[in-house]
This record gives sequence, structure tokens and C-alpha cells, in this order.
Amino acid sequence: MKLKLWHKKILSILIITIGGFILFNLAFILAAVVINLTMSMLGAAQNEPPRTISIVLYLFIIFLISWFVFQYRMDNTLKATFLTMPLMVILMLMGIIFKQQSKLTVAGIGTVIICAILAYLYKIKLSWLYYYSVMFVATLALYILLSGMEI
Repeated sequence: MKLKLWHKKILSILIITIGGFILFNLAFILAAVVINLTMSMLGAAQNEPPRTISIVLYLFIIFLISWFVFQYRMDNTLKATFLTMPLMVILMLMGIIFKQQSKLTVAGIGTVIICAILAYLYKIKLSWLYYYSVMFVATLALYILLSGMEI
């Protein structure tokens, strides 16, 4: 049985959404591991806020993994799914960094980041799947911000 175009689009949306949630969880598990390891190597107490070096090391690892993934030739659906992870990491870290600011300020910073990414996607003319990934992450991050959910 051959899939119709609209079946393929719905399947792609489901893959990006479900894969995105799985990648978000893996990213935050990686964050916990990297931050806890660097904190213990630096001799910091577990109740101290993470040191800058921990966050920088975590970002470096995320962006290194992302760079390798985007270098390989693979289906747009898989790349768009993977795009959700670094986007969510960026937005969540911006939310954490600007936690003391108003929600409007945090939302404004997130909007600037999302608009810049969308402009870049438009400039290099990528598939609609990437736009969906960006809007999915933006919507989820906005929900997390407005609902007051702790991550």
C-alpha cells in the first residue's frame, strides 16, 4: 500500500512531535549528567547553582552532537526532528538565565531567537518540516513559560 501525500505529512508531524519529546528528555538527562559531573569534579555542593563552566560544557556537547547530525545526509523528517533538541535547549537556558526578569522579557528574547531561526530557514529554503519543528518548540516553550512549569 502506497502512502498518500497527506498521510506522509501527518506521519512526519507525528515523528517530529514524538521524537522531539524523546530528544527533550534525553537532552535534560544529559544536562543533569554533565552538570552533576562537573560540579563534583569542581568540588561544589549539590545544592549550589550550576557553575558557568558546567553550562558551557553542556552547550558545547549539544552543539557538537547537532553539528555531526546535520553533516550527515538523512531524511528531512529526521533532521527536523533532531532540530527540536538544540532549539529547546537554547530556549530553556534563556529562560533559566533570565528567570529573574518578567515573563514578557523572557518571551521577547525567545521571540527574537525564533524569528532569527525562521529567517535563516527561509533564507536557505528548507522544507516545511523545519518550520514545523521550530514552531512546535516555540509553542511548547511558551506554554512552559506561561504555565509556570518548573523544568
